[in-house]
Amino acid sequence: MSAPRMQVTRSEDGEKAVLSFLESSGMSGSIELDTEQLLQLIASLGYARSSLLEKQPIPSMEGTRVTPVYNTHWALQIDTLTEGSTLAFQHPAYGAVGLVFTPDDVEKLIQGLQKHRTIIHSAPDASQKPS
Repeated sequence: MSAPRMQVTRSEDGEKAVLSFLESSGMSGSIELDTEQLLQLIASLGYARSSLLEKQPIPSMEGTRVTPVYNTHWALQIDTLTEGSTLAFQHPAYGAVGLVFTPDDVEKLIQGLQKHRTIIHSAPDASQKPS
């Protein structure tokens, strides 16, 4: 793995992100970004990564560590034309994102959620806290 070429930190006033070029980049300087500019950069990097991976198979999620999102707004958007359903939510790092479920995916999700209903929670809000 190559040496990091830049780092992102929070500005002293906490209002902006600062992207600084490191020595290994061969460049010097830094760029201040507000939240909207940072979100645009994150989206652009995501699209770039997606295009680099487009011919590779999607890796399995089995055993993959994920970073859960708690306390967010979400919505289920049903598309009768394609018979797909989109679960859209506000991700704190990436902004609004969505996952499209096919009819087969919906059946798997329903089965999983029915199993979830059988879990006995020790406190009313236990499902909203990391374990």
